[in-house]
Amino acid sequence: MVAGKAANEVDAAVGARIRNLRLRNKLSQEEVGRRLSVSFQQVQKYEKGANRVGASRLSELAKIFDVPIGTFFSEAKPAPKASAKSQTIDGLTVRNEIRLLEAYQSMRDRRLQSAFVTLAEELARVKGR
Repeated sequence: MVAGKAANEVDAAVGARIRNLRLRNKLSQEEVGRRLSVSFQQVQKYEKGANRVGASRLSELAKIFDVPIGTFFSEAKPAPKASAKSQTIDGLTVRNEIRLLEAYQSMRDRRLQSAFVTLAEELARVKGR
């Protein structure tokens, strides 16, 4: 973590993208940690947004996942923190998250990506009612 600064919503959103890319690439936290020369616990902290990821480390992650560094950032607001119950992930949930991420990343038009995110957010709000 950056000295004296707590992680924030952007850190959490970047961490979620790291996790999604790791799962999409079928890599364990241990494998990503090995490639970054850090412990799997450090990878966990990045994914949870507990620790900030420095620019050079983001560059390394982009190479590992073979994506542009901008993939870790989005114009969309990060999702609110999930409850402990919803953080329980089963295989089906992970596969669906990967499918959504792949669909989003296959869109080359930023307006279409934005519409996709807006639709997903609206569907989540409707479901929450």
